[in-house]
Amino acid sequence: MPILHPDPPRIQPHRQAAREVLASLRRLPAEAHLFVHLGIPEGDGQGLGELDFLVLHPELGLVIVELPQPGMERSEDGWVRVREDGTRIAEVETPGAALARKQYLLLNFLKKAGLEVIPPITRILAVPDLPLKPGQSLGPDLPACRILTRAKLRQPFAALQEAVAGGRPWANWRALDEAAHASLGKEPLQALVEILTPVLLPQPHLAALMAAEGVVGDPEAQHMLDHLAHNFSQGRYRVRGAPGSGKSLLARKVTRLWAAEGRRVLVLASTRALAWATRTALDELVRNHQARVTTWEDLAVNLLEDARALPPSLSGLDLAAALARALPTIHERWDALVLDEAQDLEPGWMEPLLGLLGDPARDPVLVLEDPAQNRHGEASGLTGQPWRLDLSLRHGAAIRRATFQAMPACGWALPEEAGDPEALVSRPSSPATWRRDLGEILAGLQQDGLAASQVLILTPHPVAQLGIGHGHSIGPWQVNASAEWWEGAPEQVRLGPVQAFKGLEADAVVYLAPAYRPKDGGRSRYGALSRARQRAIVLDQALEEPLRPHDADASGERDRRPIPAPSLPRELAPAAAAALLASLRS
Repeated sequence: MPILHPDPPRIQPHRQAAREVLASLRRLPAEAHLFVHLGIPEGDGQGLGELDFLVLHPELGLVIVELPQPGMERSEDGWVRVREDGTRIAEVETPGAALARKQYLLLNFLKKAGLEVIPPITRILAVPDLPLKPGQSLGPDLPACRILTRAKLRQPFAALQEAVAGGRPWANWRALDEAAHASLGKEPLQALVEILTPVLLPQPHLAALMAAEGVVGDPEAQHMLDHLAHNFSQGRYRVRGAPGSGKSLLARKVTRLWAAEGRRVLVLASTRALAWATRTALDELVRNHQARVTTWEDLAVNLLEDARALPPSLSGLDLAAALARALPTIHERWDALVLDEAQDLEPGWMEPLLGLLGDPARDPVLVLEDPAQNRHGEASGLTGQPWRLDLSLRHGAAIRRATFQAMPACGWALPEEAGDPEALVSRPSSPATWRRDLGEILAGLQQDGLAASQVLILTPHPVAQLGIGHGHSIGPWQVNASAEWWEGAPEQVRLGPVQAFKGLEADAVVYLAPAYRPKDGGRSRYGALSRARQRAIVLDQALEEPLRPHDADASGERDRRPIPAPSLPRELAPAAAAALLASLRS
């Protein structure tokens, strides 16, 4: 990675193409210097000519990399500027002319600074969003060798070499006399750095970089989160926080900061539901290839499939071991890593995930966890400076107190105040009446003005053990019991196991509590109550212990779990499929 000025550089969210170029230029060799957003004084000293990027390199000399001004588009008649109202006007100064003007400004500035020898300055136009054919130019002042397309961004140093050499093979050009004039010795290079550093323009404000993430109701908490995100973006941190302490918000804020630095960020979650929610929040970064959001297991499967190294078993530990073995054959790399709900990361995962970073030893990492929700014991191998997060941003004192009391060993302090007693309701139920009781609760929530999408029904069991299928009606609403519930209709109420909704939340949560003492009962109740923002309702003694196959044989009763419908081969013709289904039903 080159030496960055400033370090880290940051680019505002609306300049997506500039962020893409910065992400590419971050892969230049270590002996290069990369200046981001320079302000070069105009001739009269009254104005500033801004440079997007300036590269200093011992062999390349000085290279200006500019993007077209915001709002400029290429048309059949040349360059036009598109105003906010959609009006298109011909642009007087083309990008090529603007590049030439900025090259002159830089040359004049360096002369006035007293630099004795000024190496040649190469100018390049970066147009990652412009669909150009290989070898296509943009006029006599912008030959193809000095145009940085998205394809060329994959190999930035080779693209800059091509531009400096005027399109000739680099080895041939290096043998010419003009190559010697372009080179920079150690002392001239350092002199240039000292001259250019004072003209770096101010960085964009943190609030502008993270505005898309939304705000927290409490301004003081919002300020605290922004401050923490700035700190956590500076290195490697392992953050432990209770439910509702802002861990997922911090994950997204730090991702935005790293994307503003031109980093490609790998964001991994423990469940597909949390990955979906995070991907939705970071949609523009995902669409612009600045972030990839998925679960660590899905990521491993996809990478191993591409590398043709997928193991026979898809268990977590087998995937982690296979990923570690396949790292030399996997070429995709990222510049930063975020792990959300990392307490579920089994031993053996951390090392191969770090191996997916461009610099596994130094690239920044943010690990976020709630150890109380860990089903596997202490998560081993997690990296980062430890940090404890003691904020409460999701729910009031009553729900928070009940959450921590459900699992006294969680390690989080009970709130001193009692909170709103109506925020937490416990209603007696039984295995014989819980469906009716649940229907009455949902009807009451509807009367209170809540929509189905604001309610979450959680259970300690897999949904298949409840005897309720996707689309069944309970009270006023149909149930969305799909494992990929985000693809369901918004007028359906979500129903699922507690583990599937880690990191997510709803205005009202209904928990179907077991009528027996399960091994993990406290942790399940802790996880369920912690999902509630405003109201938590517990149906006590609702669910009986599910029967296992050997239990059913011993008691002489049939297993009451529903049998899944048979799957059909994809290539089966419709008539054959109908006949097969009819035979299976008979």
